[in-house]
Amino acid sequence: MKRARGVGIQVGVLSLALTALAGCGSSGGSTSISSQPLSGKLGGQPWTLGTGQTNSLQSTSSRYWVDNYAESFTPCTGSASANADEIIMNLPTTVGNYTVSPDLNQTFYVAATGDNIVAISGEIDITEITATTITGGANFAADPNNSVDGQFQMTICP
Repeated sequence: MKRARGVGIQVGVLSLALTALAGCGSSGGSTSISSQPLSGKLGGQPWTLGTGQTNSLQSTSSRYWVDNYAESFTPCTGSASANADEIIMNLPTTVGNYTVSPDLNQTFYVAATGDNIVAISGEIDITEITATTITGGANFAADPNNSVDGQFQMTICP
């Protein structure tokens, strides 16, 4: 009888722990997103979004691959300089609030070193998707030298 009760208590504690973890899952909404333009640090240097555009070769039916640069150029027809730092965002193709995770990771690319630094925590809030744009906000970080927070509008390239 004692053994059965002990197992019951262990199962109960495990269930509570799993329920608590589930509350931290994909529902999002736990991180506040700034109302300012998307900016932060990339490779320890200040970074502000200039141009964001989808990569049609890397995007899928369920995820947009979005290349984001501090440089401004005409999306889908122009390009960033060869030595431009980049934030590669994986964005779902539906409006909603999403938790950045290993399955929905975001990458900081530091051109000078060739480093890819992956963020697996934070939040993305997609508020509108049209035939040509993705609008929303994001707040995610890999570490103090690689983090962004703010609002974005990115171009969907054909």
